[in-house]
Amino acid sequence: MVAARTRLEIATENLANVSTRGFRPVNAHGFLTALGVTIARERGNRSSGPDPSSGVDAIAEMIDVLAAERSFESAQKTVSAIDSTRQKSAEAARIA
Repeated sequence: MVAARTRLEIATENLANVSTRGFRPVNAHGFLTALGVTIARERGNRSSGPDPSSGVDAIAEMIDVLAAERSFESAQKTVSAIDSTRQKSAEAARIA
């Protein structure tokens, strides 16, 4: 969930600066570590987007926002399912 939230923050920051001259977008790179998924931030170059003044591809950033939201929702549903299973186990233990 932390990785999805970080990815969402990066994409929304890039999207908010789509018309800012000279803005260098942040690229998010995810990788797996012993502690879980980590998102590394790296400043991109200005020529990566269709508008060279900002360097941000608004369509790609919006797609990234949607993908990050879906990842967060999936993780949230997983946590809810785990909580529900734990609660059912605790109730079963009390009855027995």
